Amino acid sequence: MNKILAFSILGMGLTGAVLVISVALLFNPPIGNVLKIVTAGSATAFVILAISALVLRRQLAEIRE
Repeated sequence: MNKILAFSILGMGLTGAVLVISVALLFNPPIGNVLKIVTAGSATAFVILAISALVLRRQLAEIRE
């Protein structure tokens, strides 16, 4: 369970980095729709990983008690 939590936090960092880069490119879009799809996919992945990290953290806290 600790590995899953670590990987979800790592994934949040990676998708956050992609979001920072892709949001900056939205103001001067070189590709157009592909960039919007990448941004939406990264945002969705970030939200899913953040929720899973919160849930796993609560489960680990309950196990340790």
